[in-house]
Amino acid sequence: MSDNKTVGQLRAMFFAHTLAELAGFAPTGPAITRWGNAWWARRTGRALPDPLNHKWADYLTGRLPRSDVRAALIEDFPILQTVLDDPLWPLLQRLLHPLEDTGCWAMQLRLNGRVFYYFSAGRLVRLCGVPNWRRLAGLLALLGSERTEDYWSHVWLRRVLTDYVLCACLDLPGRIDPLDLYVLLEEAYRLGKFGRVSDWPNTRASFQYQLSRFQRLRRRLQARGWLQGWGFSERLLFWRLLGNRNALARLLTSAPAVSLTRGDLVSQARHWVRQAQRDHVSFAEAAPGAWRWCDSSRGHTQPFAWVIPRS
Repeated sequence: MSDNKTVGQLRAMFFAHTLAELAGFAPTGPAITRWGNAWWARRTGRALPDPLNHKWADYLTGRLPRSDVRAALIEDFPILQTVLDDPLWPLLQRLLHPLEDTGCWAMQLRLNGRVFYYFSAGRLVRLCGVPNWRRLAGLLALLGSERTEDYWSHVWLRRVLTDYVLCACLDLPGRIDPLDLYVLLEEAYRLGKFGRVSDWPNTRASFQYQLSRFQRLRRRLQARGWLQGWGFSERLLFWRLLGNRNALARLLTSAPAVSLTRGDLVSQARHWVRQAQRDHVSFAEAAPGAWRWCDSSRGHTQPFAWVIPRS
């Protein structure tokens, strides 16, 4: 069982494990050491060091590369910068502070450039999109809001958050232990930042059991021919089926047949897929001093750099 990680360590782990996926090496200590030393030798024109630099393995467990190495990695793999800049990390830091006001995050949340001023189940479905860790910040920002106008959005999100987190944990980068993410979310939950969430696992064992159940559901749907592979469309279809337990039960006990084929299922989901591909979740930028909706006396945290426009 993994030790508890800080937000900063988890951010560094996501960086390294995403690198493993992009560069095509196994997310293990020996593999990243071999790849990292060979890559650095090519970048610098030097011979492979002897002995090898084994600090690379530490990156997989929560240590960020030093600035020059990190800049070079980002130059070769630009998506790594988006991992570091993901709003999930500063949002988690704020949620884990007992006193912080999180209303500013809901005010900055945008779906296709539009704010969330009122309850709309349709917009919340689109906010969820395809379950992925990169979408978690949007859900948590709205759920952690203290604005009264978000009450009904909270009611809706509390019904789906557990399933969403479990689905997102099916696709974490590399071999990141989902427990590391769960532990931080559980800490925020115990601070009361999300209210009372349906079926929330209150222990690590409960979380692992529920995640194993989702993995079994996925395998059964794949074995029966309803899901082929695990791409964008398959993940979205799996998520939508979780919200329709009658349909899910029917598919789990039958294989595609004349009366209902996989083509029928894909056809019904085509609109969902097109919509999810078009939707874009973001947070509006806000300059220092423009935080009228936040109570700056609670927690005394400075505005996060990622929402300050670059000069």
